[in-house]
Amino acid sequence: MTAIAAGPQPGAELPAVTVQVDVVSIQSQVVYGYVGNNAAMPVFRKAGLRAIALPTVILSNTPHYPTLHGGATPLDWFQGLLQGLDERGVTKVARAVVCGYLGQPGQAGLLAAWLPALRAARPGVRVYIDPVMGDRNDGLYVDAGLVAQYRDLLVPLADGMTPNHFELEQMAGRTLSSMDEVVAAARELIALGPQWIVVTSAAPMAAEPGTLQLAVVTRDAVSVVTHPEIAIPPSVHGTGDVFMAAVTAGLLKGAELVQAVRLAAGQVTAALQRTRELGWEELAVEG
Repeated sequence: MTAIAAGPQPGAELPAVTVQVDVVSIQSQVVYGYVGNNAAMPVFRKAGLRAIALPTVILSNTPHYPTLHGGATPLDWFQGLLQGLDERGVTKVARAVVCGYLGQPGQAGLLAAWLPALRAARPGVRVYIDPVMGDRNDGLYVDAGLVAQYRDLLVPLADGMTPNHFELEQMAGRTLSSMDEVVAAARELIALGPQWIVVTSAAPMAAEPGTLQLAVVTRDAVSVVTHPEIAIPPSVHGTGDVFMAAVTAGLLKGAELVQAVRLAAGQVTAALQRTRELGWEELAVEG
């Protein structure tokens, strides 16, 4: 006769395990608006992924408004937040880490020290980095020291990256005037470590009117994905954060890279269309 194990007695203390975490999202956080973690977390939730947000800055809103409050997460706090992930066991269960906007160059150094330890604890973890530094309209809007920090410290630690055209130019150290030049610059970064680079708004001078191009670059292949360019108010930001989150979600759910990029482009387009319909000054991520 097979013995039946007795269940826990009422009131008995049960063993606890670390909560399953799919994504650690290390990005900016604002009180008002949808950029950084505010833009990414709804995408992860919609995809059925468990994500936790670690803020690199905490701001009242993006700097494009007349007033701004808050600032970068202090380095000792930032280091402690990373350490807390280790202490709570998150680094042993997380499937991916997404790194976006950084508040100061010192944060890049702390990440460069933490990520190798993360890989040692979780060899299969994927590290996706969006080197948020600026764009063609606003120029460089981070500390200039972050350009070298991204290129020298973080590129070698990434599995994949999603720079826009401007950011790729910053890391390449030169102007890129064609899709061939974009691909060549992306492969220079790939030679340092990443498996793939997806360049958003790639080679805008070569795009058809009313469209934007995404260059999906690996060591051996190149694909160009196009999507509509939708006019939005200058206050609307966060499309890159939605895109990176959607690509990450697609890959974690088993999509191939180009398929994940197409799905992510569709999500960004839908969010922009919804933003226009509502007339919002912020991206309608949760519309």
